[in-house]
Amino acid sequence: MAKQTGPVTGTAMPACKGCTASVHMTEEEIASIFGQTMRIRNVKLVSEEEYARRMEACRACGAFQFGTTCRWCGCLMAVKAKLAAARCPAPEGSRWQ
Repeated sequence: MAKQTGPVTGTAMPACKGCTASVHMTEEEIASIFGQTMRIRNVKLVSEEEYARRMEACRACGAFQFGTTCRWCGCLMAVKAKLAAARCPAPEGSRWQ
């Protein structure tokens, strides 16, 4: 896997499989992306309890990479798990059930 220097730490970080972007993201960067998502009209969110449950399932999954990204779909799960219409893409079946 390619390495590049992380913007926050200045250390080598793993790069995304599909591009050269870093997969390491700070909480602030994730919050910024989520804020952009919220500008789209009619975005329905899950409750905080459901979000916490989904993220717990993601963290326990072997496909959860770098503490941010799903290996199956490439999504930032801190954003995707908040979206009511989103589904877990695990091929063996959803871990969010």
